[in-house]
Amino acid sequence: MSNILIAVYLLIMLGAGWRLFGMAWSRGVKTAAGALLVCPLPMLFLLPALLHPDRPFADILLGLGLVLLLCGTLCLCAGMGVAWMRMRRA
Repeated sequence: MSNILIAVYLLIMLGAGWRLFGMAWSRGVKTAAGALLVCPLPMLFLLPALLHPDRPFADILLGLGLVLLLCGTLCLCAGMGVAWMRMRRA
């Protein structure tokens, strides 16, 4: 079940990057919106690990949160890149 949720999260970030590129917003607003889209799920792992580093499995939670943050950011940027490439081709 957790693998499905991670895959859905990454696909949503890919689609969000695609749609975010099509918005007629400034680059700063797009960056802020992208950060607000990517951050909530990784923070569910990062915050408990950072607030209570002495608890068991805190290092695993920290690693999972950082990987989700990195992969979500990459998927968001990949969606924006694909939309940009498609726009240039058309």
